[in-house]
Amino acid sequence: MDVEDGVVLFISLWILTSALAVKSVDVFITLTLIGLLVTLEVGGLFLSREKKGEIKPIVELLIFMFALIVLKKVYEVLSG
Repeated sequence: MDVEDGVVLFISLWILTSALAVKSVDVFITLTLIGLLVTLEVGGLFLSREKKGEIKPIVELLIFMFALIVLKKVYEVLSG
């Protein structure tokens, strides 16, 4: 097993553990984003450009969803 396989295995285990550990979709999305960002920073040296290119759109989508979650929480605080 090479390093790229280990990185993909770590991401998969992180997402599975996050899905089993939390009940809220908001927290799951946040944990998934954190796991992917940490994996890209730590394992980025070992990943090829095309693997990083495959992960980047997922990270961008999760960042957008995280921004929506934050905006929703801010609206709840301000309106309530």
